[in-house]
Amino acid sequence: MYAEWASLQTAIQTDPGNTSVLNIFPQTVGKDVACAVVKSMSQALSIGVNSNNADNTNRLMSEKDVKWTMEVICYGLSLPLEEHEALRDCVNIYCEWLTALNPQPKSSVPAVLLQEPNDYIQLMFKHLYNVFIPRPKSGIDLVKRQALLCHRVLRHVQLLATESMRNLSRGSWEAMLKFLLAITDTLMAPPKEKDDIGDQIGERVINVLFELWLLSCAHCFPIPSLWKTFRAMSLNWRHHDALVSQWHRINTILTSQLLKDRFGTDYPELQVSDEDGAILPTSMTQDQVIQSWFRFLHIISNPVDLSNIQIISQTPKFLHMALTSEVVIDPAQHNCLRSLPQIFFKAMKSVSILVDAFLGVSQNTVKDDMSFLSSMASSTSMSVRSSMPSINSGGSTPPERRKAKAFSVSGKHKLVHSRSSVSARSDSFSSENLTPYHLTLDSLPVLAAKRPKCNSILHMFGAWLFDGALLGVKVHGEDDMGTSRVRSSSFVDGQDRSQSVITSSSHISANKNSANEAGRAEACGALCRIFCAKKTDESILPVYLARFYIALYHALDVSENQSGPALASVLFNSIDLLRLDLDGVLVLVPRLLDAMEVVLSDTSPKIRYHDQIPLIELRKSAIHLLLSMLCLPLHFKSLTIKDIVKSQDDTTQEPVTVISLRVRITELLLKALLVEVDPMNTQMLLGGLTLLVQDLSVFEEMEKAALSNQDPLADTTTYSVTQPAGLDKDRADSEASVKMTQSESPRSAVSVGSTSSGPDLTTEPETHHQIKARDTAHGLFGQAASVVSNRLMASWKLDLNIALAAIEVILGLSKVKLNPHNSLMCKRTIKWMCDFIVYQCSRPAPSHSKDLHSMIVAAFHCLMSWLVDHHYLLQDKECLHTVLEVVELGISGSKSQNRASDPPKFKAEKDLMPASERVKHAAEAVLDIIIDHVGMFPPPCGPESTCSLLDEDSLLKMHAGYIVPEQQPAKFRYFVLENAIIIGILEKSVNSEDTLPSLTALIRGPFGRHAWSMQLRHLAKSHQNSLTVVNKDPGRPVPDDNIGVHHNITHRHFPEVVDAIPKTKSESSIPSLGQVIDENNLRQEHDKILSFIGAQVDFENKMAAKHKTDREKSPFPNPKVDCKAPSLCDEFQTARLFLSHYGFLTLEALKEPTTASLPPSLVMLNSGNESLSSDLDALDRIPTRSNDTAFVFYVKTKQTAAHSIINNVTSSANVQPQFLAFVQSLGWPIDVHRHAGWTGHMTSSWRTTQEDTPEPYAAGTGGSIYDGRRQVLYWADVSTEIAFVIPSPYMYHLTPQVIPSARPSVDDKLSQIPPPKPPRLADTNAGPPRLADTNAGKSQKPTKSLSLDLPQVPRVETTAPSTPPIDVSSMRKKSSTLPLSPDIKIMIVWLEAWEDHSKFPVDDLLYLTITGQEAATSKLTEKDVHIIFIHSLKSGLYRVHMKGQSGRASLAIPLVDGMVVSERSLGTLVRQTVINICKRRRLESDQYQPPHVKRKHKIQNIVSKYRRKLSEPDFFTALLKPPT
Repeated sequence: MYAEWASLQTAIQTDPGNTSVLNIFPQTVGKDVACAVVKSMSQALSIGVNSNNADNTNRLMSEKDVKWTMEVICYGLSLPLEEHEALRDCVNIYCEWLTALNPQPKSSVPAVLLQEPNDYIQLMFKHLYNVFIPRPKSGIDLVKRQALLCHRVLRHVQLLATESMRNLSRGSWEAMLKFLLAITDTLMAPPKEKDDIGDQIGERVINVLFELWLLSCAHCFPIPSLWKTFRAMSLNWRHHDALVSQWHRINTILTSQLLKDRFGTDYPELQVSDEDGAILPTSMTQDQVIQSWFRFLHIISNPVDLSNIQIISQTPKFLHMALTSEVVIDPAQHNCLRSLPQIFFKAMKSVSILVDAFLGVSQNTVKDDMSFLSSMASSTSMSVRSSMPSINSGGSTPPERRKAKAFSVSGKHKLVHSRSSVSARSDSFSSENLTPYHLTLDSLPVLAAKRPKCNSILHMFGAWLFDGALLGVKVHGEDDMGTSRVRSSSFVDGQDRSQSVITSSSHISANKNSANEAGRAEACGALCRIFCAKKTDESILPVYLARFYIALYHALDVSENQSGPALASVLFNSIDLLRLDLDGVLVLVPRLLDAMEVVLSDTSPKIRYHDQIPLIELRKSAIHLLLSMLCLPLHFKSLTIKDIVKSQDDTTQEPVTVISLRVRITELLLKALLVEVDPMNTQMLLGGLTLLVQDLSVFEEMEKAALSNQDPLADTTTYSVTQPAGLDKDRADSEASVKMTQSESPRSAVSVGSTSSGPDLTTEPETHHQIKARDTAHGLFGQAASVVSNRLMASWKLDLNIALAAIEVILGLSKVKLNPHNSLMCKRTIKWMCDFIVYQCSRPAPSHSKDLHSMIVAAFHCLMSWLVDHHYLLQDKECLHTVLEVVELGISGSKSQNRASDPPKFKAEKDLMPASERVKHAAEAVLDIIIDHVGMFPPPCGPESTCSLLDEDSLLKMHAGYIVPEQQPAKFRYFVLENAIIIGILEKSVNSEDTLPSLTALIRGPFGRHAWSMQLRHLAKSHQNSLTVVNKDPGRPVPDDNIGVHHNITHRHFPEVVDAIPKTKSESSIPSLGQVIDENNLRQEHDKILSFIGAQVDFENKMAAKHKTDREKSPFPNPKVDCKAPSLCDEFQTARLFLSHYGFLTLEALKEPTTASLPPSLVMLNSGNESLSSDLDALDRIPTRSNDTAFVFYVKTKQTAAHSIINNVTSSANVQPQFLAFVQSLGWPIDVHRHAGWTGHMTSSWRTTQEDTPEPYAAGTGGSIYDGRRQVLYWADVSTEIAFVIPSPYMYHLTPQVIPSARPSVDDKLSQIPPPKPPRLADTNAGPPRLADTNAGKSQKPTKSLSLDLPQVPRVETTAPSTPPIDVSSMRKKSSTLPLSPDIKIMIVWLEAWEDHSKFPVDDLLYLTITGQEAATSKLTEKDVHIIFIHSLKSGLYRVHMKGQSGRASLAIPLVDGMVVSERSLGTLVRQTVINICKRRRLESDQYQPPHVKRKHKIQNIVSKYRRKLSEPDFFTALLKPPT
């Protein structure tokens, strides 16, 4: 850079301008003259002037007088320190005379000097140099006095430069800079000694030099010769900490201004303190800033030279010291050089900060970085503890004389946004009370969007960083004795380059210890941050990539030469290394895997890593890298990974393939999961485990399908991933290397079952069969289920977040398709989940909390999924008993039998005391699943509905002879059982030919609606054709007129023996009839009665005789009295029969319970009430499963406008093909109008409406067809249904004017854009999801009394795009009691450019995420929006970024931030993550109620509104009457 310019170093060092004519005389003569003259002159100074000597102030009248006096003062400034008064007077005189250029100079300044001030000031600078010359063998007190004089001189020089800058000539500026260079070189070039003058004022001198040099750059830019001199002389000062401190300080100030000038004020600002900001002259132009920044940046040459004592100690002053000293033989042995590692670290940290400044990275450090340096000096981790003194030892400015300015590499200089930046001054501090701060991955900010390219930053700092990263490393190909490598940067000229050229052998030998590892770690970290800042379409020069890979290869060395700080720094700063499209990055995968095995294998490392990086954060970084490489083996398969440092002659080692690393990756993941103790790290590992199992199972399934297509007769039952040719050998090599490493390498990859910390699940080493079993999805599934279940029971059952993540993993395993099934492991998993529930429910009462119950509820949901997906498990008696026992525990709070030997305790004998209502509801849901859905899901109507799609209207249409008018009269009888089940009974059969008692029952309960058709039969229909002959009708017997002999028998009331018994007196106590008649004169009445009786007897006898005569004359048999079969009964009162036969109709069921708020067990509803049908329809609109919605967006490169983003999906030409494939993998497309499940919006869900003239679906779209108008993507299982909606411009009908809380700015943008016409789609259908309601024609709207009621949305038919939008806000006002769902929005964003995730307009797109389930008072803000960003890499893999508010249980898996996923697993994992996010949100919400609870409350509301309060007789009477 200065090759064509001469250095002034020799001229400055040999300048005789500081010598006086008195030096030729004896010392006593000069001393006497100087003392006498300056003593006389000092009395005339302004500081001591009085009335007596006022006339003596201007004695020097001529130029001759002034020059002679200056010769005397020059000699006086060189007097010994013992002549302190004379020396002080000389300093005072010159300090007064330096004000000659001021607007108001001091009165003591001679008039001659005022005429030509610049010439005299230049001469005074040369004379003042004598003040700073060290006086050997002076006492500490005298040195301190000299330091005070030096401080006074420096202060006045600063005042001269700042107050008289415009009056200074170029010569004066150059003389001042030369003066500062000379005194700095005199004080700082020699080896630092304690308590000498350099120790006292060294830092202040360098401070003044840098500040005034910067000031000169603004007013009189130094010539190149001065810059070259400055740079050459500073190389002799590099053993001083103050030099690097001031170098960093000035670089930071200039860089802060440079960023503002080059990138604008909106670029993240490198914030400096107010004190430092005042140093930069305001008059500096942009060109001056750039030139000054570049020159100051390279003023100390290559900072890596600070790590080499041989370079620093080979200066003339050090060599002179070694020649003259009797103690020091080798210059490198001087004590002051022991602080070089700290100085080197400061320099590299300063370069690192400048790199971060250009990247736009904010450093959120808690403490000033000097705290770390101070603690590093006393840290036991550093091997140089005994040989490295603290920073203040050996010589530095004392705290009491040190300027209130201290070096800070990051604490004082923070990168913040310019709009919100707040300056923070660095206060002085002592090293005693400093503690090191820690870095965390969570504090890493987003890089600036306008940051320079990586190549540009590497051009500036790459040479230094690569040299620092390779410090102490012998690069392959270097000759130990010959070739030397140039470590300086390209801008160094030939003369200066020689000072930084060293041989490899000397470089390595000088750095065998770990003293410089902190600086090397900083260099490695800065390099990693630069390369990880690569943008999507950015390319990096291959030469930089090659050097970077070599540097990382050696930094990740885990052999005996490993560097803990460098390894930790690389892992911490390169978490995105495998998430970028870096060319050839796969060459680092084996090395990264080695380092990760060392870090993740044990929580108690054997080596010391980085003092600023906690072990938990280091392990998290390693986990991030591990999650980035999980899909690499199955994606790249047999791709060979070349060794970048392998010699061409070395052919003994077999090449490593990517697929051969899969076993090691799997083992490392399982091992890390066993020993990890941090909750966040554990959840990340659990997400990776789910990805590993899912990806392997899908891969095997695809491979089997491909193999079966090639060979239909091929046996695939034992197929594994290892079948492709050549992989078995690679795996054997990998296993052999793993075994060898276990015994020889420090990383010692311990088997999964044996850990040095954490629970010891098994102590036996794994067999080859166990390792081989892990190579298939079947075996990995078993190991994953076993590890997670055991750890859940052993260590994770008390932590909510880890427990939920583990349960999500187990639930995800239930969805994995295996052929054949791993039945034994599935059964064990069911047993483990049941044991987990039992343990949690059995914990003491003080331990029960919301978190505990959330874990139990999640476990029940997991159990539900396992039972449905593996229904064959309930065929096992033991498994069924275990599940039902746990369900009983959840519902009642206790088991019927705690032990098998205990007698069972029946339901009626138990007190219902569940752990909580939530637990009870979850257990009830599992019981319903067992009864209704296990082995029967999906139902015949598909997974879109778990219950019957038939309602009253459809059933009436099916009955012959029934016509459904506009207002259908009541045909159903409605009864309520146990205040929980509504039974609508239609006393007709579906088949009109049936003559048996039949009915159709529509049963609505908490778990859905079911339609039953029943007949009262004595034999099943299946037995009709198998009846024997004896069961047939034998026919009528032959008539017989012989009725036998008629015997006349007199019947007695008592036996005859009674007459022989003598009567007693008591029998005569009752008078006879005759006595009564006689006594009461009733004879006449008695006779009348006797006559009536006699007449009746005669009449009856006569009629009997006549009947006998007629019978004898009539034929036999008589057709009039012949027996005939009765006519068939068609009125069976089947409702009564049904209730009676099923035991519902009892006297006890009709009685009012003791609790007044509860109705009887059997209740009849008022079927004639017109509002009942509306409430029943509202009940049917309450879903039986939880429903979720996710919105998918496609973002092209640099898109930030909402209207541009949603316009992308209008055509397939606007999106990547991978996006369309991903969308199809999320679910299956459904027609909104024909779909009976959730459609993404309340107005079109859980109902079917047939279009009159259905339009053909649009073709060639980029996903806009799934915007909810006609189609959405849908997926459902037994407990959850989810809709994926892709908003499009055709949804502009739902503009923000519908939602009052939307931002007006978005309205303005969207209102200016006309909605385009969808391709191949009529305008009549170009609207939002149709708000159709089957009850729109009903005149009366049902009243709402509970918060569970659903809104009755009016039917609105859109006929043209100009149809006014639907006022959803008015709907909310009418239905303020809308049931609440989790207040959460899920967005899935596909990015073409990864950097666009930081500018995604969430607020502008929230209006498109309306589902109709929002609370009436909710605001559409970004407060609770979860976003899943997906970016397609060039390798075919996909990078995932999770963004969302962090809650107590918000880290849902399997997707984890930063994970790299394969295409075959992406859709499944995204869907599972969305569902798990919503599930966790429901667990956190206090307002959420399960669907069956909502339905139960709605049923209770219907009972309270339409119940007929009847007495028992009235109930039976109404039951026997036909429905009215």
